[in-house]
Order: sequence, then C-alpha cells, then structure tokens
Amino acid sequence: MKLKSLILAFGLSFCFTVFADNQHRHSEENPPENSPAVKDFSWLGYCEIEIINRSYEDVRVYGEFDDGVPLEPFIIYSFEAPHYISLNFYGYCHYGMDLYIDTWRGYPLYAGYTPRRRSIRILPYLNHQPKVDVSTK
Repeated sequence: MKLKSLILAFGLSFCFTVFADNQHRHSEENPPENSPAVKDFSWLGYCEIEIINRSYEDVRVYGEFDDGVPLEPFIIYSFEAPHYISLNFYGYCHYGMDLYIDTWRGYPLYAGYTPRRRSIRILPYLNHQPKVDVSTK
C-alpha cells in the first residue's frame, strides 16, 4: 500500500511540474477588482499576445513592456499549450511590447514590436528548423 501511495504522489507531482503556468503578466498588473479596466478587457485575447510552439525545438521568450519593465523570461517546450502575455497593467490595456523569441541553440526566431491581439506560431520548417508565423486574432 505504501508503494502505491508513493507512486501516486510521484505521478501527481510530475503532472504539476509538466503543466507550467502559461499566463505571463506585467509585475504591476494587479488592478482592483472593481476597476473598469478589468470589466472592459475581461474577454480572452483582446489585450494579450498569444505564443504557440508547434516546432520540434523548445524556445525561450523574453522582452520588454512599453514602460521599460522587462518580461520575466520563460520557456515554451515543444508542442506545449499556448502561452499568453497580458498587456493590461496600470489600469488600462497597452498597445504592445518588444518581444524576442530564440531557440535553445541561440538562433533568433522573432524580434520586434508586437501589438496586442497577435498570435505568434512557431512551426517546423525544412529539416525540422523552426519558422515563425504571425497573425492577428
């Protein structure tokens, strides 16, 4: 019975580490619950940037919000669930941010100013090399 409990505990802890947090926010994004900004931009995708990795390589995402605060870097593993970067901070929805996406080998995939409501898809290309497709939601 102890062995089954140990295996169950190990399996649950593994599941919680595999499914990491996929919502990324500005460090100052904690508006009051009654704020009009929360009510106006509560639907999914209006004030966000979506990043989807469908390539065979893990990618590293980092950047800088339009007020100069850096985005905490994060990793999107191959075929992981989509990640979302919220641009709603200081009580309103900002227009965009500087965003950079690299592979683990240091190959730059994407660099530039990214407006809100953009979806960035990292797709396999020739010989499993990743390429980026940017579209509007």
